[in-house]
Parts: sequence; C-alpha cells; structure tokens
Amino acid sequence: LMESLDLNQDGRVGLNELRAFLRLYNPSTKDITVKTALIIIDVQNDFITGSLANPYDATTIVPVINGMRDRFDVVVISYDWHPHDHCSFTASHNAKLFPIKETSDKFEDFGLVTLLADQDRAEHQQMLFPRHAVQGTEGGCCPPDLVVKDSDLRVYKGTKPNIDSFSAFFDNCKANDTGLTKMLEDVGVTDCYYCGLVTDICVKSTALHGVEAGFRSYFIEDASKPLDEANLPQTRQELSAAGVHLVSAQEACDMAAGSKAMALRDYLSQLAKQRNAKAVHAHTQSHAHAHA
Repeated sequence: LMESLDLNQDGRVGLNELRAFLRLYNPSTKDITVKTALIIIDVQNDFITGSLANPYDATTIVPVINGMRDRFDVVVISYDWHPHDHCSFTASHNAKLFPIKETSDKFEDFGLVTLLADQDRAEHQQMLFPRHAVQGTEGGCCPPDLVVKDSDLRVYKGTKPNIDSFSAFFDNCKANDTGLTKMLEDVGVTDCYYCGLVTDICVKSTALHGVEAGFRSYFIEDASKPLDEANLPQTRQELSAAGVHLVSAQEACDMAAGSKAMALRDYLSQLAKQRNAKAVHAHTQSHAHAHA
C-alpha cells in the first residue's frame, strides 16, 4: 500500500492522496473512471444585483456557466442560505444578537468582529456583510436565466446562525460538514471544476477544501468574478500553490470531454501536487483576518 501511494519515495503520503485512494481503489483493476463535477458556487440574486451586488457585472458569467454545464457528468449548485439573523450580518451585531469580544456600539460592513466560542465551534474572527442570501427570499434564489435542473445536486451553506461558511464543503471553523464530500463520493466524482461568486472568498475556499478532500481540482477563471479585483493575483497564487489548476471555460469543457479511463497511479501522482492545500488554506484564512 505504501509503495503504491508514496509516488515520490519521500516516505510520506498526503491525506488527500490517501482519501482518493480509499475512495477509488478497486482490487480488480488498476484503472479508474474519471468523473467530472461542475460546482457552481453562490450564483444568487443578492450577489449579482442585490444587497451584495458584484461590482464587476456578474451577469456576464451566467451564459458562460450555462454553456458549460452539459459537458460535465455532475452539476452541483451551492447556495449561501442564511437565517434572517446571522453572525455574518452587520445588522445582527448592531442589534447585539451574538456574543463578541468587541464593545463598539456601531459596526460597519466589511469590518471584523471576534465571535466568542460556543458549544458548536471555536472563537474566531468574522467579516461582516450586509444582510444577504436569506433563506426563502428572492435574494437567495438563483437568477432566472441561470439553468438549474432537477437532476442537479444542491448544497446549502451558512445555514446555522452562529457560524458562516465560505466553502461549499465545510463551515469556516471546519466544525460542520455540508455533506458535499459524500454527495460527490456517492456518484463517483474524481475531478471538480469550480466557478461562481466570489473568486477571492467562497470559490477559493471551496477549491482549497476540494483538494484537501482528494479531488483533482480546477478553477474556471472566466466563469467567476471576485469581490475585489485587487485580490486576484494573490488568489491565483494561493490556488496554484495548493495544486488547483487555473483554466478557462473552454479548457474546462475540453478536459471534461476527454478520456474517462486513467491509471490510478497516474491520478494519485497528480494529487501529490496538492499536498500543501491544507497549509495554504490555513495561511490564507489567517492572512485575510489580519489584513481585512
């Protein structure tokens, strides 16, 4: 087993490689069947034209996503899905609804607070936003021109009032699993392609958790928009350092249409390049908190 997994003979095996091996290993064959998933992250009204409207015209990514989606074996729609009073909302802290370290009487959008620990998760910093993507509201819905099918898998994040979830895999403390990993495993996905809103927060966090989980991972640049274009060079560097491939929509479609047979050893050798994902993710979270 060690010989099969330790591809560079350094005596170490990355957790992402081990997870992929356990997920895919079949003693009767040395090949795997590549299965692709397009993960569409937070393409919702509030992030396009609503309370957190994207400054770079996010309407332009909708036709790009629509044009790609049928090239993939699986499509996942990820929703930010908050209760009306949520710990990420500036209004919640101005109403003093959550225990925090700070004593200010007035909080502003995009500021930081320190949420005190509770039974569900550790103490941690939280960026504040206008109220957005509230469960059951028009702002939480996908825009009507985004193609969404009954066959699409759906994942809802940020559903608990006391903790936010940038990633479609886990909340921000990794205390709660959204169920996405199991959904992908249940249908045999090997490769994940990420797009949506916003590149420098939720898309990035999802892609980094995807490589941690042992999925070969790709970020589709022209099917995504950032919150701040100034963050793009650093975001690209972080994704690349974690082993996420940066591709265009056309490149993603071409790869999704490629050969479906692959030697397990070759697949794991590519995952070996993603070993640093967890460390990169931890660094990006601390860096964001320090410089927000």
